[in-house]
Amino acid sequence: MQYSNPRTNATIEHWPTGRYTTTAIFHIETHPKRGQRAVRVTHHPITGKPAAPKKLTFARQARIVDGDDGRTYILELRMYGSIHIMKGDMQYSHEHIMVGDTRYADLLALF
Repeated sequence: MQYSNPRTNATIEHWPTGRYTTTAIFHIETHPKRGQRAVRVTHHPITGKPAAPKKLTFARQARIVDGDDGRTYILELRMYGSIHIMKGDMQYSHEHIMVGDTRYADLLALF
């Protein structure tokens, strides 16, 4: 899988929420000592009220990227140097790239 378009803010229209779709707003939160983490806020599709933000754990760096399958992913540079890739739903891990992997340098350049 190839990843592109690294950014710290993204607004995704037509984000699926079961029966309906809504708008999902992603941003990267930065803490001076802990590092960075991704945060996603969706709004209720009928009332428009924001749901509680979904937050990942802190990593050294984080970016929102697009996969070549048309989906949104979160890249995290972990504390010990590996790169962890989360799906945009922030529930499941997609890939974990270690330092010796052939794609490591290309992914590191996205930060």
